[in-house]
Amino acid sequence: MNEDAEALFRIYLAEHPPARQWAEDVSRIYERTRAAINAKTTEGYAGHETSLNKRHPVLQLKWPSFARWAAAVIFGTLIGFAAGRWQTSEKTYRMAWPEPGRNTEQVEAVSDLKDKYAGTFWADKMLALLKHKPGRQYEADFQGVRFWDRYRQYIKEKHHE
Repeated sequence: MNEDAEALFRIYLAEHPPARQWAEDVSRIYERTRAAINAKTTEGYAGHETSLNKRHPVLQLKWPSFARWAAAVIFGTLIGFAAGRWQTSEKTYRMAWPEPGRNTEQVEAVSDLKDKYAGTFWADKMLALLKHKPGRQYEADFQGVRFWDRYRQYIKEKHHE
């Protein structure tokens, strides 16, 4: 604080005894804290955690943790290498492509299939799947079918229970 602010502060403390008592307590705590911090941070302090010999940064590593990570990386690398080199068989397979000059069979129409296979159970099932069904017919007015209307109705019903 500057000199003017400090003078005003001292005048205020002289006029108000509870504030003066509080300021003295805070000042005493501040001095104790500063003394403790200075004692811990000076070079002459030799606590339980520090030793006289400075350790090399490599020696400060947590070796069990480092060894565990190194073993995991090495183990994973070996598994990946082994899995990548694994061969199931010596055979190589060729892809079969249709030859362009070959005659291809004509696809039969559904009516031809009906004539040929009608009467058997699975054929009737298959022909029923192949038969074209008209799409679902919708009404033009959807005012009462919207999601929010259904949700509002649900909330009303919940409140009346």
